[in-house]
Amino acid sequence: MIQVFDSWAGELSPSTFKKFSEPYLAYIAQHLPRKLKAMGLEVVPMIVFAKGANQSIDSICNLGYNVVGLDWLVDPAEVVKIRGDRKIVFQGNADPGVLYGSRESISETVEEMVKGFGGGKGGWIANLGHGITPFVNPDDLKFYLEEIQRLTSQ
Repeated sequence: MIQVFDSWAGELSPSTFKKFSEPYLAYIAQHLPRKLKAMGLEVVPMIVFAKGANQSIDSICNLGYNVVGLDWLVDPAEVVKIRGDRKIVFQGNADPGVLYGSRESISETVEEMVKGFGGGKGGWIANLGHGITPFVNPDDLKFYLEEIQRLTSQ
């Protein structure tokens, strides 16, 4: 799997994102699989993560990626509506800061995420919105992962 990051996408206005970021993200989605194939390499699923470009999720879903990464500033239920019947998988979208909170907060965040994405039976990949931040207690990360497992295996 290949993940393409635009970590500063959220700093762009919607029109600036459309002009200066979207074309390059689309170019990668269109050309990288062909290049891999031409090199005799396996074509792999691709993720795009345009952090903070939440106003552009609809158009990001049309760029040609298999997975669209989401940060924690979007409501999973809303992006599921935006996606509609397109065959896009979402990845996300818990706030990494939740791992500094209580176990109750972690459980609540995971419950909201699972419910928002429609449960645990396909269509999304559980993830922290922008990765693990420094000084996270590994036991809290483990608890987060266990909560995802518990709530998606029901």
